[in-house]
Amino acid sequence: MQGKKSFVLYTDQREVFDELSDEDAGKLIKHIFAYVNDEDPITEDKLLKVAFLPIKTQLKRDLKIWDEKKSQRAEAGKKGGLAKSSNAKKSLANPSNATNDVANLPVNVNVNDNVNDINKDSLISLDEVEEEMGKEKPMQRSFFIRMQYIYNLDEKKVKEAFKNWKILKEGEAMTISKAQNSFNLYLKNNASTGYSESKEVHKPKYAKSTIENNWW
Repeated sequence: MQGKKSFVLYTDQREVFDELSDEDAGKLIKHIFAYVNDEDPITEDKLLKVAFLPIKTQLKRDLKIWDEKKSQRAEAGKKGGLAKSSNAKKSLANPSNATNDVANLPVNVNVNDNVNDINKDSLISLDEVEEEMGKEKPMQRSFFIRMQYIYNLDEKKVKEAFKNWKILKEGEAMTISKAQNSFNLYLKNNASTGYSESKEVHKPKYAKSTIENNWW
């Protein structure tokens, strides 16, 4: 995991540690740190091997997503640099316009892994999907709240549905728009069978035009 300064352990992985003795749990966390620091740890302890395997798989998935984001940012920076160079050359060729051109040069903004506004076309993990869907934006309710109104479900039912959907999609990285469409379809297909007391999918509380104008 060269070049990466941090890694994530998930709350549901606590179950693995809870099943181990304090001594074995200590060995496991040391093994994890050795792995993420590219020390290629080897153990003959079968219990430790079994406990580490699912954690290792998740670490590899997270690293793949991180590498993809890193490549996307590098490509975006490269394009920004080319545009900046092009504008600078134009300024040199036209001295009279140099002041205005320099003032209008694009500014490169460095971003870290904790991006607040995720591009809908960027691949993100399912945990980032959940965080993004729960955000309220200017003049727009969160995606989860919109789903509650469309399918006439309470918050608990929508969150329960999302948890089951997330299990089905475990390990996948997808764009936020693809994730929203996928979960919306999952809710539509399951609203009457697992997440609603009615035998039929509820009709929206509001007319379609109202939803489009005020919720989307």
